This record gives sequence, C-alpha cells and structure tokens, in this order.
Amino acid sequence: MFFLVPYEPLTLGLKFNTRVRDLTARDVMVVVCRFCGQEYRIAPHQLHAKYREMTPLYTLEQSFKCKCCGTKGTMRWYLERAVSSEFPRSV
Repeated sequence: MFFLVPYEPLTLGLKFNTRVRDLTARDVMVVVCRFCGQEYRIAPHQLHAKYREMTPLYTLEQSFKCKCCGTKGTMRWYLERAVSSEFPRSV
C-alpha cells in the first residue's frame, strides 16, 4: 500500500526533537538495518498505538529489531511523506 502514492523525504525539524505526535496520516517512518540493509516502513497509526504522543522518535530506534538478521538497536530511520495531486507538496 505504500507504493501507490509517491513519497518524498520529510524534515520536521531536528531529529532529536521530532515526536510521535508530529506525524500525520500521510507520513511513513522508514527504518533500515545498518548490517543487512533490510528496509521496513512503519505507518504512523502503528506508532500512535504503541507509544505515547510525546515520545521522541530517536528513542524508538533502540527498540527496533531486524527480522532478517536479528540485530537490535542498530537501526537508522528517516521520514517520508506522500505526495500527489490530492496532497500538495509540503512547504
């Protein structure tokens, strides 16, 4: 479902200051394993269901575990936002 609409990289501010509440419905958190390169896409509703809204996103990277190689705490992440004619580009 993530590939139906094109996504572009998103910056919401400083990485350590971005929180779960800052994510909108058209955002996606992309998590990449540093060892094997496996990429996972996490929808914001999954983060809202598991974490409190004031939780900084940088603290979540310690809780992610790669399903491919099994390493924990070695993930890097970045945000993307859906862009289409329905959704104008972010300013």
